[in-house]
Amino acid sequence: MKKVLSFFLVLTFVLTVFSVTTITISGWPGNPTEEAAIKEAVEVFNSENSDVQIKWDPIPGDYKQALLTRLSAGTGPDIFYVDIYYFEELARKNVLLPLDLYIQKENFDVDDFYENLIDGFTFNERLYGLPKDFSTLVLYYNKEIFDKYDVPYPTEHDTYEDMLAKAELLKSSGFETPMVLAPDFNRAMPFIYAFGGKVVNDDMTQALTSEKSLEAIEFYTDLASKYKVAFEPSNVGSGWIGEAIAAGKVAMGMSGPWTKGFIDDQYPNMSNKIGMTLMPKDEERASMIYTVSWSINRQTQNREAAWKVLKFLTNEGQKIFTEKTSILASRKSIAENARTPENKVFYDSVEFGYPWSVPTPSGVFSKANDQLNSMLKDLMYEKITIEEFANRIENNYQEWVQSN
Repeated sequence: MKKVLSFFLVLTFVLTVFSVTTITISGWPGNPTEEAAIKEAVEVFNSENSDVQIKWDPIPGDYKQALLTRLSAGTGPDIFYVDIYYFEELARKNVLLPLDLYIQKENFDVDDFYENLIDGFTFNERLYGLPKDFSTLVLYYNKEIFDKYDVPYPTEHDTYEDMLAKAELLKSSGFETPMVLAPDFNRAMPFIYAFGGKVVNDDMTQALTSEKSLEAIEFYTDLASKYKVAFEPSNVGSGWIGEAIAAGKVAMGMSGPWTKGFIDDQYPNMSNKIGMTLMPKDEERASMIYTVSWSINRQTQNREAAWKVLKFLTNEGQKIFTEKTSILASRKSIAENARTPENKVFYDSVEFGYPWSVPTPSGVFSKANDQLNSMLKDLMYEKITIEEFANRIENNYQEWVQSN
């Protein structure tokens, strides 16, 4: 009996010593390059750690809905992507683990991340995720077109009025489609901030009908309706903004680093013909920040192991991601080595960037965003006036931002 008991004690000890904790991480599937990079990061971590192993489990289809379904059922991944656009919604649902205690306990250097990105994943003064990477908006321009019509290139010193003047000069010189513009609210937001406006007030009531916000929105849509210098991608025979820029259908357009990657991959002969500069300015300069966090499932049974993995993903893992893909590093120390002449303008833009997120009482902005996109299109095609735009917002905004 003693021998049997001793055997089981030894077996229990061995199993305990050699037990492995598996941490499942999820996000939406990436392109082949992105998938290869994340798999390489997983392999590096797993080769260096015997007690904790990572399993990459991408979620195809409607990522947000599938993630929420799994979290509600208690089958969610340990760590997962959270898009800044719906971060607040998930934070309000109490499905994310606050990281503050881990950060304080280990004196984790959160200051190595760009402040705007950390602020974007902070809710009620608690941090619920570490930024995986980010993108910003810049102004693309076709040097060949500007040279042909003898118009000065856009520069970082340009105001929005300068941008308009150059677009009008191109048109008067014979180039009929100077700019590509989409009726997307997130693309109008930099104009609002640059003109000194706001999207919401501190109490989360809408600020879009303030004088400066309306001035910015009117300028944005007037590029199409009044000045006739900006056109939707479909109106220049393109599927999206990046394609219109890459194909030389327009002289200017506002987009992010994904367009640079698209040009290099699909239109390599255009790579040297396309320039990039900072977004124009008015009272101030503004850009948009599109970012995703790695966040920990509040329900995970392996918090310490998940934290260990999270630290790797946003440090050594991030180094792999930036080396293998075109993403922008969220850590300043990694960004120092990742900066190139081609991506410098995107990194420079983070300092005056605003996260693509709008605080609401419910954490939900999707219905309001759909309505605003529709009204921006109506403004661009002169179906409504700026006064009608303002009235609709004043009468409906609070209903739009209620939970679904």
